[in-house]
Amino acid sequence: TNGFGCILGGIVSGKVVEMYTQNGITDWQTVWLIFAGYSVVLAFAFMAMFKYKHVRVPTGTQTVSH
Repeated sequence: TNGFGCILGGIVSGKVVEMYTQNGITDWQTVWLIFAGYSVVLAFAFMAMFKYKHVRVPTGTQTVSH
């Protein structure tokens, strides 16, 4: 999946840069804001999908052996 993601990311990012380039001038601020917004959306998606299930162990009942 890493190879597929790299290929897809390269294609999509190239299209975004092309979309915001006119007369050889690229609006880099907008391009980077789009990429940053995408990263924020992915971060929240990962937080929602991969929640760590905390298991509390009451103190005093743990046995430790060395």
